[in-house]
Amino acid sequence: MLKHILTILILLNLSLFVSAQKSEAKDYIISGNQSYLQGDFAKAEAKYKIALSEDSNSLKANYNLGNALYQQKRLDESRVHYDRVIQDRKATKLDKHKAYHNIGKTYLDENDPEKAVASLKEALKLNPYDDETRYNYALARKLLEKQQEEKENQDQQNQDKDGNSGENQEDSQENSDQKEGGEEQNDGEQNPQNQSGNQQGGENGEEKGEGDTPQGQQITKGSQGEGTESQRPMNTERQEGLLEALRKQEQETLKKIISQKAQKQRVNTEKDW
Repeated sequence: MLKHILTILILLNLSLFVSAQKSEAKDYIISGNQSYLQGDFAKAEAKYKIALSEDSNSLKANYNLGNALYQQKRLDESRVHYDRVIQDRKATKLDKHKAYHNIGKTYLDENDPEKAVASLKEALKLNPYDDETRYNYALARKLLEKQQEEKENQDQQNQDKDGNSGENQEDSQENSDQKEGGEEQNDGEQNPQNQSGNQQGGENGEEKGEGDTPQGQQITKGSQGEGTESQRPMNTERQEGLLEALRKQEQETLKKIISQKAQKQRVNTEKDW
């Protein structure tokens, strides 16, 4: 009997202690809410943390601390406390709805629409009639579609750029190969032309080649090492005519010489006065 009485007293004391803690936690939550409404979010944060030290499972303290941290742009920390609300077995659908909604809002602020869509979708499952949640969900979807479209366009531009760069390199290589091939062909054509020009007409001296020296003016060497004229031999009549002309020229020259000698002799025989 005495043991039962002691057990009951211990439970009562614990209950009173827990109730006192919850009461104190509640007081700190109320004080923190006043600071929050005044815009003193750092002070509200401190009050909510004290409330949690008194009652670590307080849904209101976790949720309100998440809000105070959100207002200070400490989004990662705020999500930790919203998640504690979601994981708490005592949380109602409304509690979880508000926590998912606020988590989605933090991801929107970080420009992460993919995660925002996921969180807001969970919030809508718990309360599909909340206008603010539906609005934020639609906004997140729109931002996500825009990001995906921009990413696809950027990927396409990078692909086109890489493709054009590859084509330009191939074109440049092809042009370079063609140029080198053309130079080689030109060199190959020029040398045979010069050689062919030197050879053409080289044997008979009649045709003019395409080299630097006119082939018609060249003289080739015969088998005896003597030069042979490049023109054809003159006919017999022309040769006889030239010989006759030479004879007449020689006769005229001989007459002039005889006449000059006779005159000289006459001058020498005259006397001086």
